Parts: sequence; C-alpha cells; structure tokens
Amino acid sequence: MGDRCEKGSQLRPHIVWFGEPVPNIMRATSLVRRADIFLVVGTSLKVYPAAGLLQYLPSRAPKYLVDPEAEPQYYVPGLTLIREKATVGVKKFADRVIS
Repeated sequence: MGDRCEKGSQLRPHIVWFGEPVPNIMRATSLVRRADIFLVVGTSLKVYPAAGLLQYLPSRAPKYLVDPEAEPQYYVPGLTLIREKATVGVKKFADRVIS
C-alpha cells in the first residue's frame, strides 16, 4: 500500500498524470516567454502540453535538457543535451552556466 494521509486516504504525488490538464500552463507559458535560460530535467519531451513550453522560449535563450536517454530527435534550435542522470547532469549544467 502507498503512503496515507492523517485522514486515512492515499496520498497523491504532486505530478500530472497522462490525460490530466496541466495546472498553471498559461502562467508557465508566460514565464517561459521571458526566460533568459531554460533547463529541462528527466523527460522524454513527448508529453504535451508541457513539452510544448520549449516552443515559447525566446530564440536567444540557451536551452538545456538533462536526461540519460536524451536523443537528438528532441531537436529544438539551441538545445544542448546533457546525457546524464539528474544528480550528475544538473551539476554539469551549473558548472557550464556559472563558469
């Protein structure tokens, strides 16, 4: 059995399941349009509408994808692939951005 809340109900993870609407997608789109840099961690970039956020980025904004199975087929202009697990890839991303 999964974790249960204090009222005895099963707890729900803070994620969006397939077929569910993405909360705040319009707000996210607005924020992405103003991004100076964008980092995506651990996704196939195949599930929409969240995957579509990349299309709203300013063309000048550097874009990074950290995922050990990242493939060039996820091609988005300016997308840098970091083929690592998040624990390693996010550090590599930070090292690139901070240096």
